[in-house]
Amino acid sequence: MTESLRGEAIGDISRPAPLDRLLVRAAQRWPDQPFIWFDETVWTFREVDAAAQRVAQALISMGVRPGDRVGIWMSNRPEWVVAQFAVIRLGAVLVPLNTRLRTDDLAYALSDCGARAVFTQAGGGFSYLDVLAEIGEAGLCPELRHVIVANEESGAEYEESWIGWSALDGLAAACEREPAPASNPDEAAFILYTSGTTSAPKGAMLSHTNLNNAFNIAQNMRESDAVFVAYPLFAVTGCHNSVLAATIAGAGLVLQERFDPGEAIELIQRQGCAVYNGITATLRDIVEAPNFDPARLRTLRTASAFPRRMEHVPLFTQIGVETAGTGYGMTETAGPVTHATDPVGCFSPGEGTPWPGNELRILDGEGREVASGEIGEIYVRSSQVMLGYHNNPEATRAAINSDGWLRTRDMGYLTPEGALVWVGRNDDVFKSSGFNVSALEVEAFLAEHPKLAEVAVSGVPDERKGAVGAAFVIPRAGTTVSISDIEAYCRGRIASHKIPGHVVSLGEFPRTASGKVRKLELRDRHFGAPSGAV
Repeated sequence: MTESLRGEAIGDISRPAPLDRLLVRAAQRWPDQPFIWFDETVWTFREVDAAAQRVAQALISMGVRPGDRVGIWMSNRPEWVVAQFAVIRLGAVLVPLNTRLRTDDLAYALSDCGARAVFTQAGGGFSYLDVLAEIGEAGLCPELRHVIVANEESGAEYEESWIGWSALDGLAAACEREPAPASNPDEAAFILYTSGTTSAPKGAMLSHTNLNNAFNIAQNMRESDAVFVAYPLFAVTGCHNSVLAATIAGAGLVLQERFDPGEAIELIQRQGCAVYNGITATLRDIVEAPNFDPARLRTLRTASAFPRRMEHVPLFTQIGVETAGTGYGMTETAGPVTHATDPVGCFSPGEGTPWPGNELRILDGEGREVASGEIGEIYVRSSQVMLGYHNNPEATRAAINSDGWLRTRDMGYLTPEGALVWVGRNDDVFKSSGFNVSALEVEAFLAEHPKLAEVAVSGVPDERKGAVGAAFVIPRAGTTVSISDIEAYCRGRIASHKIPGHVVSLGEFPRTASGKVRKLELRDRHFGAPSGAV
């Protein structure tokens, strides 16, 4: 973003801003400018704004009120973005849901947040509708009243409380009330479920103020940029880092329903994309695609990716970008709290320096601040730090102290220049395919397996996914357990990124004096993973 645009972005809308004002402003400033490219369809800012208004009115007709929770469980489609802004316009709370969730964990999230409605889709290579039908038949989400189906099939018949996207216009026309967007930026806007160190996912409540971090991220975009979005929209990197930031900058989003590197090359070339948003592994997939040709990506100016290290310079060079950006953050901090954007080949250390107003501390196991260059646990204090975990005050107190410092449970160190270098996780949470996985959650699930007497799960390094779960198991007498047994047990019931990638059968576990399983010893013995590597 140019300096003048940055000034306008702050000057014509005061921060912190309720999120609906971002789309209203964009529709006024750039009404006919493309906001979404998807397949052969282009949606302008004016069209997205009008569609969000209609969908918000339809939700009112369904009985959805300000403060109600509304889920979105669908792949990267234009309807996702429209639904996001419709929920915001209504003053309701958006609950983005991982498309990898299956019956058990989807039902948990919908029930825990008390969702009144959920947006989903037909098609897309997987039956979202079958899973929701199963949840409905089992009565697992009693507060869920409506399922809204995008990409509906012609002539399809749905459950009584299900509504096709094409029927929303009629409901909107019958609405006699105007939507009432939130006016207090400190109200909750999103609840994003992220695995923690307890046995169940936790819903991080992010306020409008928290999500104003998008103003920071928008500085890497320019008006009229086409931004290729390789992130899933359900992640904070999608609905916030990409969608909200582009809305502020006046940039457009190039969406792909599911990431495919060959098709991504076609789309980047066709739309003349200037910005690439995605994890570093997706860039590697593009370079390895059969149709890769650097000339086809010549419009790319910058890539925002994680991780970004000097060893990735050849990859960014192949892509042909001038600069590469990165940062450190998490769902609980509404995206990155640090940032670095540098010319390729001249990368600053690690994940960069904090945005103005953000504070970092690195503490040892006794809670003492460590010296520069010394590894410790990362703590963050910022206006970006979440309100807390929905319906979980105990977990909130464990995460945020009375002085407002968030314990991230990540390990890292600060350089003498104040840049943060992230090292890895320090507890039972690991990242697989970019998503947090709670080892304890997977353990609790696998404990019900009829062949298992005991199970311990730990994250181990994986070249493609960053980390995968390793299930160390003690089989019941007279049984054997294989990786195929575990995969079959998990498939369709928990998210695919939670399914262990390794199974190690043992006769007994090494334990502490108190009887706790020594997971690090198991991991190091069988996978050679040093502490902090994942």
